[in-house]
Amino acid sequence: MKGALFKFIFKLRLEEFLALVLLIPMVFFMIIYYNKEGFRASNIDRFLITGLVFFLFLGIIKLKDLELLLKSKVGLLIKTILEFLRETLPFAFCISIYTNMHDMVHLVNPNDVDASLIAWDDYLLGFQPAIYLEQFITTELTDFMYFSYSSFLIYILLFTMYLYVKKKKVAFRQTLVSIILTFYIGYAGYVVFPAVGPKFTMSHLFETSLSGTFISDRLSFLMNYEISEYTRRDCFPSLHNGVILLILLFAFKHEKIYAYIFFPFAIALFFSTLYLRYHYFVDMIAGFLLAIIIFYLGPIINDYWEKKSFEYKQV
Repeated sequence: MKGALFKFIFKLRLEEFLALVLLIPMVFFMIIYYNKEGFRASNIDRFLITGLVFFLFLGIIKLKDLELLLKSKVGLLIKTILEFLRETLPFAFCISIYTNMHDMVHLVNPNDVDASLIAWDDYLLGFQPAIYLEQFITTELTDFMYFSYSSFLIYILLFTMYLYVKKKKVAFRQTLVSIILTFYIGYAGYVVFPAVGPKFTMSHLFETSLSGTFISDRLSFLMNYEISEYTRRDCFPSLHNGVILLILLFAFKHEKIYAYIFFPFAIALFFSTLYLRYHYFVDMIAGFLLAIIIFYLGPIINDYWEKKSFEYKQV
């Protein structure tokens, strides 16, 4: 029985196993908090999409091993598509998990830690970055900051697909698995250390509004579609900072030219997290530390998992 369980577990890739582990508590909390005030019906739609994505890539794991797929050109094309979907759907699931967490975090842990994060910024810097940066606010800079901040997922997709298209499989696997690990650890941080960020906790202290052109308005709308900003507890650690630094580190490791091109875009995004008042400085530091740890440990963990997976396939 134990051997069969481990054989099933290690038939999955690391990111697929983590998705399964994350899905179970999501179902549990969805059932518990379904009728609670603050839990919106739209969460059910997102949850159903998450479940569909998960079962779709479980189906792909099963289908891609069928020998029938190798017997024709059409079959080979289907197999290629299934392999691509297996590589990419775990990340889609990872993002789906995030969209389901918005209203749930405050119900699971209602004790916001914003006051502690503010105190840490005062201790580390002697001032609050969101307030200090008010003096630099302009319409044009605000537009650019919203563009930088909202490009987060695009930057992830560009680099991972760049590695995939260039057939750098090891680099692709190391990068993608490490990104997903960073996301999942970050999600745990959101639950353990819930915080809404300076945009809300310091709103009474701001003297200058973040007003841009229609570009800022549109990007802000798209980023928060079907989501109430105030229900978010997604500050500590900052995944915008952590994941982008992680991509930069892997780019320097595998594609230095890409890294040099991407570097100014990364710096702009780092700055935007403070300028737009989404994060405290300590959120940024926590995100950076998480990225550095995962940069070194992510590939090691994934290599160990793949080694165990190979061993169980021989049994």
